[in-house]
Amino acid sequence: MSLREPLKQSLEVLENLIIKNEILGDKELFLKESQAKEDYSLFEEFERGFPSVCFSIATGIGKTRLMGAFVTWLTKEKGIKNFFILSPNITIYNKLKDDFGNKGAEKYVFKGLPEISNNAVIITGEDYETRGIKASDDSIQINMFNIGKINADVKATTKEGRTLPPRIKRFRETIGDSYYNYLVNLKDLVVIMDESHRYRGERGMETLNELNPVLGIELTATPIDAKTNQRFKNVVYEYGLADALKDGQYIKNPAVVTRADTNFAGMNDDEIEKLKLRDAIQMHRDTKIAIQNYAADNNLNPVKPTILVSCKDTTHAKTIYDFVTSDEFYEGEFKNKTIQIDSTRKSEEQVNQLLTLEKPDNRIEIVIHVDMLKEGWDVSNLYTIVPLRASNALTLIEQTIGRGLRLPFGGKRTGVEKVDMLSIMMHDKFQEVVNAANDKNSILYSIGKIQLTRLDLTSNKEIVESRTNDVIELESEQKKISQIKDADIRKKAEYQHIAKAAIHYVISSAIAKKEIQTPAELNQIQVKEKAIAEVNEKIKNEYPDLPVKVKQDIAAEVERIYVTTVQSIVRNNMLIPNIKVTIAENKGVIRDFILDTTLFSENILQQEFELIRETIYDHKQDKIRIRSQVLELPEYSLLSILKKKSEIDYDNNSDILYNLCSQAVNAIKASLEKPETLGDTILMYRELIANKIYAQVKNNLTIVTTVQSKPEAEPYALILPWNFSKEKEDEILNYKETISPRLLPSKVFNGFEKSCHDKYKFDSIPEKKFAEILEKPNEVIKWLRPASKQFNIWYNNNSDRYVPDFVAETVDTLYLIEIKAENALADKVVKMKTDAAINYCKTASEINKQRKEKVWKYALIPHDKTDANMTFTRLVTEYGK
Repeated sequence: MSLREPLKQSLEVLENLIIKNEILGDKELFLKESQAKEDYSLFEEFERGFPSVCFSIATGIGKTRLMGAFVTWLTKEKGIKNFFILSPNITIYNKLKDDFGNKGAEKYVFKGLPEISNNAVIITGEDYETRGIKASDDSIQINMFNIGKINADVKATTKEGRTLPPRIKRFRETIGDSYYNYLVNLKDLVVIMDESHRYRGERGMETLNELNPVLGIELTATPIDAKTNQRFKNVVYEYGLADALKDGQYIKNPAVVTRADTNFAGMNDDEIEKLKLRDAIQMHRDTKIAIQNYAADNNLNPVKPTILVSCKDTTHAKTIYDFVTSDEFYEGEFKNKTIQIDSTRKSEEQVNQLLTLEKPDNRIEIVIHVDMLKEGWDVSNLYTIVPLRASNALTLIEQTIGRGLRLPFGGKRTGVEKVDMLSIMMHDKFQEVVNAANDKNSILYSIGKIQLTRLDLTSNKEIVESRTNDVIELESEQKKISQIKDADIRKKAEYQHIAKAAIHYVISSAIAKKEIQTPAELNQIQVKEKAIAEVNEKIKNEYPDLPVKVKQDIAAEVERIYVTTVQSIVRNNMLIPNIKVTIAENKGVIRDFILDTTLFSENILQQEFELIRETIYDHKQDKIRIRSQVLELPEYSLLSILKKKSEIDYDNNSDILYNLCSQAVNAIKASLEKPETLGDTILMYRELIANKIYAQVKNNLTIVTTVQSKPEAEPYALILPWNFSKEKEDEILNYKETISPRLLPSKVFNGFEKSCHDKYKFDSIPEKKFAEILEKPNEVIKWLRPASKQFNIWYNNNSDRYVPDFVAETVDTLYLIEIKAENALADKVVKMKTDAAINYCKTASEINKQRKEKVWKYALIPHDKTDANMTFTRLVTEYGK
């Protein structure tokens, strides 16, 4: 039996484990583990109730053939006659039945081994009741089951309503037991688990432990427990994707593809998807020609290359299928060459077309799917993959790349790059993947090297809550009470705390529900009586078992501490006027004018359009020229950019804008040496062209105010809490600690004495420096960094919410404060935010004047003015608006 080198090494490892380490012997399990750990650096423990070892082999290397080699060696060398091969799904199950049981199959694992093939009896989930017990003593029984067949199978119910166990576990007179128990009682049962990462759930582990085999052999390309994200502890051999790519013999070389000199930022998702699909056909045709030339030169049968398109969901897949099979897509060339496979479209004919995709008479060239083609479906003639759903690096490796790594032409590389390459149409994600492939910390750099690190495959972040000071005070008080040793004193303190917490809840709820206009109202007799009644009712409902006397004492405590608790709430909060401030509604009117197109062809290259392809492993690049794309209405590509400009009122100026876009298109077309490239030129340079139109539109634009808005005053709002994310390993830093600008945004800081929350993050070093200024004594009473929905301040025609960087309170003033880079102070958006903030402060001051509260002011402070030698008063005086 000829084996590739990694498979040969795997077989040698198994031989060593059995002969030297004696994992089939009668020794205790822990002794077997101890010996295996000495010889195999990746191995820690069996992880099951029996000796079980994992071989991590990259997709496309030949795991099924290795299974056949394991069965052959164990039978010949150790006399094992009973095997149980487990598959995770029906696709792999059917594939394994064919590879082990069909002697005429191309990939039959026992070819040239008559002593095995003549005695092998394949027992499946469909025929075990008849075949499983009839095999002769000399036969090699190879049981093949899908895991679901054992766990579920067909459950039946008796007349009395009693549910019977799965069929495999029911009593059979012919053997005097159930078939499952028959397997359990075998003295030489070896379990082989294909895609073993699928049996790590509690039920899967339990089922396998019940079988009590003498040995478990696991095979997978991804030895990671999906539930815990932990690497398998029983790996004894690993040959990952990076190893296979480095060897350059057994699998295709995966490469990512994009379109040259194209800015995708101005395109919407639909446009990018259609561009990917069109370019995939160009790549497909280029590959097909390379394969035909290679086959002709070497007198081989040609291989038909295929394309796999991954979609978001079934609705998305149907849309893509309709587009690909329409006349719009390459004049309908792929109408009868495309199938859609998902939960809504999997007829017997479609499944058969999918399973025979490698056959010469199969006409399908494009397969569109939704999560249907993962483990178990990989064909040697898949050459182009079009992922139309967002994929992180892990998804790209484990699902996308893995489907197309197998090689045709005998499973070996040909030496012809285009025949040995798998193209993945990434377009807008191209640079992201290339960067990751160059980054030593990325999974794409160390593909398959799972034994080294798992940190880059999963987020290691945690959520940290930044709480307000009144909440922190209550929690701190509760902790102190729990440490009081005297039982009577502790009990009394607990009752006082119950009273205080209930008052806090009722008052905070009343403010949140906008039942209180100002803090002063909280001490009005009517408001106070209503609040105390609600507090006592809350305590009664939450502590129904308290004695009457205790409830009376708590009620008295509520009366006694009501005022001080209210004062604490007000002191620890910054009562913010809940005002909805909007800028007046405006309408932009564009005066009709003739577009100056004399400079429109500047910075637009006369070019043939190309696709760029770069291999992930060795970073080789090649280019493929593509056929020019036809845009039926190129004006609309420009209009889609112009519509996003905030000053442009498209509804009132659509005719003028379309006319301007038509003038621009005609000018570009006249400047092209090859007019047929107009569609690609517009698509590639549409943002540049649209901005040239926009520059002239602004000179002919008049802003007319249509509605003058009025601020809406509502009751005060309490400070909202924050939530931050941070790396679990990162400690929370004191705000005075020095940190590099690069690391700053990921860090959480505490230690503040005047802030209204206990923790904050900062976006820039100047912001952190300003917080240090706020903490200086004497000037600021309290301050905060507001949560995203703390203020209702809107700008940009009421479409965007403004959140200032800081709010600070002094003896007589409240400030909204923005820290901004010097070169951004004149920015249009910054000006809009400034106008909105000034409007808020003006309105808040008017309202507070009536309520006899403090005035509000706005300060826009340059980022380079926040050094430690500056004072808060100096900054807000100099840069106040």
